[in-house]
Amino acid sequence: MKNSTGSLLNILYLCFSMSVIIFILTMFGRLLGAWVAWDMDNKFPFSVVDLFICLKLTWMGLPAGFVFWYFYYR
Repeated sequence: MKNSTGSLLNILYLCFSMSVIIFILTMFGRLLGAWVAWDMDNKFPFSVVDLFICLKLTWMGLPAGFVFWYFYYR
């Protein structure tokens, strides 16, 4: 690790970008699943609970970003 500042910025960028990507993919998956299960007579089956599930899964971006940093940048 010759450039520690650059390396720290790389790990922060990778963790943040992986978290955003995971959030987008889980939101898309939850919305797609709700759309498939939607009965037109009822309201749309997407709730705040689904949003919290997506936010909880976003934390998986930290270890994923660390793995990419460890094997690629380090």
